Amino acid sequence: MTKTNKEKIAEISARIDTIIECCATTPNNFAKVLGYSRAQTIYDIQNRKCAPSYDFFNRFTDSEYSVIINLRWLLNGEGEMWTDFMRRLTHEEQITVVDQVNHGVSVSSFQMEQTVDRTVRQVELDKLKEENIILRDRVKQAEKYQKTILSQERQIGRLEKEIEELKRQLEKTAGAANIGATANVG
Repeated sequence: MTKTNKEKIAEISARIDTIIECCATTPNNFAKVLGYSRAQTIYDIQNRKCAPSYDFFNRFTDSEYSVIINLRWLLNGEGEMWTDFMRRLTHEEQITVVDQVNHGVSVSSFQMEQTVDRTVRQVELDKLKEENIILRDRVKQAEKYQKTILSQERQIGRLEKEIEELKRQLEKTAGAANIGATANVG
């Protein structure tokens, strides 16, 4: 069973309403971005007085809306409304892009900025990776120094004990020598 023309027109009209709503624009602005001098064509489509024409779809495809809205979804409701490009963006970036489209600004400038931002982020990431390698080497070196210091600390402790023992022996020897010298004198 096939859908009637009226049902198809109603579905496309509803999707156009959805685009206007989701892009936070008006039928007048939508028409302007598509290159219409008046919004009557858009109102007629929304009110189901006529089906979108070849001219409408041609204008839509030539507009920046085609960068953000999936044409297959607009035509027959298949797939997602937003293009893959839009779905890769953060919510804030999506708002920026939609605003640019609503003002007739090319999205390619946003894409270029995004590419530059990605390049800058990649350079920064590469620098961080290099610094991370340097820091890991420093940690290994610090651990090596720590082991050396602990070993030297143990050695110093043993030497201090030996020195104390030698002092005691020296005191005994000196004490015995004093007693022997005193005994020899007398």
